[in-house]
Amino acid sequence: MVRALLFFSTLRSLEWAKPLIILLILSSSCSAIDVQVGQAVRPVGAVILVVDGLGASYVYPEHNAYALDGSLLKKALLFNLTGCGARVVDFRVPVPETTKSHSVIVTGDSDVDPQFLGPTIFDAARKQGYLCLAVLERGDAMPMLQEMDAVLYLEDNSIFGAEPIPGFRAGTPAGLRSLFQEWRDKFASYTAVQGVAGYAGYNSWGLDATADIVEHLLGNHFLMLVNVGAVDSAGHNLGSEGYLETVAALDAPLGRLAEACRKNNVLLIITADHGMSFPSTEDKGGHSAEKHAKRLEALRVPLVVLGPDIDELNLGGRWSEVDIAPTVLNMLNISCNSSFEGQPLPLKSSYDLRIVGAPEGVALLRDGRLLANASKDREYNFKGLARGLYSIQVGGETRDVLINGDLVLDLTGRAAPLSGMKKIIAVIIITTINLAGAAAIIRIWKRG
Repeated sequence: MVRALLFFSTLRSLEWAKPLIILLILSSSCSAIDVQVGQAVRPVGAVILVVDGLGASYVYPEHNAYALDGSLLKKALLFNLTGCGARVVDFRVPVPETTKSHSVIVTGDSDVDPQFLGPTIFDAARKQGYLCLAVLERGDAMPMLQEMDAVLYLEDNSIFGAEPIPGFRAGTPAGLRSLFQEWRDKFASYTAVQGVAGYAGYNSWGLDATADIVEHLLGNHFLMLVNVGAVDSAGHNLGSEGYLETVAALDAPLGRLAEACRKNNVLLIITADHGMSFPSTEDKGGHSAEKHAKRLEALRVPLVVLGPDIDELNLGGRWSEVDIAPTVLNMLNISCNSSFEGQPLPLKSSYDLRIVGAPEGVALLRDGRLLANASKDREYNFKGLARGLYSIQVGGETRDVLINGDLVLDLTGRAAPLSGMKKIIAVIIITTINLAGAAAIIRIWKRG
């Protein structure tokens, strides 16, 4: 009886190793192979510019703006907004209200409570060593300010006579503190003139301050939120004519900011928290009141992205403000555990294709031309792929793959059988296990 128990115990102690050995042979390496196909330039940081109250209907060539009484409203030309970069043609906010909308931008959550933000893009960026900065002219609750390492903000909505307040976390670089305080002191000179010129100066101060901060960051990784508020104020206080004049005055300072970002390899994301609706060509506007809140003039806002690895395109389809957060993190290559309500917008000029569970090796082709060939693993990352149709050859098969965003292709279960040397090694190892088991059984039998 003892002899039989020892026999079966020995068999069991050896049999469990067979599938493990085979698995080890199949998985010759646990690390993925990275294959750089094209050259993608990664940005060092990003500026998210929110132009308070800027409706896409007033600046996009595809749309027209109408008053509540049906009158056709005039438009403004912003060459530095619509002249280059990636532009989303139909982009809408869930709620046309400033504080709520800003919170949606940084969380990707349409139901977010501005007083309890939860995880934000700034939390994810800070974990990767990014500085978190802001220039905020209006409309933000204290939780938003607390997200920042350094902030320059106005605590009321006054265009004239207000004074920006700087705030800093412990450990903020001294040079950044001095720069923020310098721009605090310049505010009065930008808003000294009354009327539309003062509204325009209010916006110019925020844009020029941001451009100067970008120039002084000298390659540091950062994520910066900027809100300029005079367009919204002009809509509420000056009517459609003053609104459009204030919008048109954005073009020059916006161009200066775009150039600072271009020179310093920084992404510039330009959007708005809501648009503006007018009862007639003569009346003052609104956006959150019931008669305005469902109008496209209030809900549809611009989204334009400029910078490294950004395609020159007009993106069709309908998209939402909840897509901004995952898009920004995707463009900065920052990983995040949050499950966003939206998705990254396909605005980059190059993407990554990750293939897992591939047997033996993978060949990547486009228009019949071999671009890359990788083997000796079961996971491959092809990086820097331009938008378009590709073919992959794997396991004796060819399949087409459309690249219009980062893509993961799982081929698990399609693995080819063992071949060549791996077959020989497997046979040798399993035979050795069997011989060792037989020898052990004979010794047990003799002792018995």
